[in-house]
Amino acid sequence: MRPFPLKQLRLAWHDAGKYNKNIEEWPLRGGANGSLRFEIEIKHAANATLSSQSGFSGLVNALKLLQPIKDKYSGVTYADLFQLASATAVEEAGGPKIPIKYGRVDVSEPEQCPEEGRLPGKLTVKEEISNSKQNKFGN
Repeated sequence: MRPFPLKQLRLAWHDAGKYNKNIEEWPLRGGANGSLRFEIEIKHAANATLSSQSGFSGLVNALKLLQPIKDKYSGVTYADLFQLASATAVEEAGGPKIPIKYGRVDVSEPEQCPEEGRLPGKLTVKEEISNSKQNKFGN
């Protein structure tokens, strides 16, 4: 897999992976809501630039790659754009076509970002998915 698809997968995962089923109120419960575009959330430990060994050079670069698309198609939410980029990355890397449903709502301000600590810091993608399945996702 090339670095570009990995960045887009990581971006979508980190935007959606903060979902907590035990919190009823939106946007406090997190999930794919475009909050990762705000500096306060980018600075979370789990979103820090990862080593080049893992194939990632940081989520900021993934955001920069998507911003021209967002600028051109302003009606598309960041939340939908992050998830679309991830699905496209999977397909471009030879994986299956992932059907996407659109209509996610973006948070509108940094104060709506989930608190630090919902994703573990600096783990591999496999470790993050394993930890999240054990903790929050509908279990």
